[in-house]
Amino acid sequence: MPHAVEVKQGQEYWLCVCGKSPDGLCNGSHEGSGKSPRQFIAEQDETLYICGCGQSFNSPFCDGTHKTLASIL
Repeated sequence: MPHAVEVKQGQEYWLCVCGKSPDGLCNGSHEGSGKSPRQFIAEQDETLYICGCGQSFNSPFCDGTHKTLASIL
């Protein structure tokens, strides 16, 4: 499932791309994964939906890929 992350205009965020973060923001769990977090500077106050499975083709943003993974499991 995606993580809803509230961002504020002008603030810098490091978004998780590996899928190991519990809240969508980088916590360093990517170490050794070959993936690096993505810097994001919010242009406006909004809610972002960050990939929680690490498989999104639109990483770090959720593109619904998790729905197809659930059917495989």
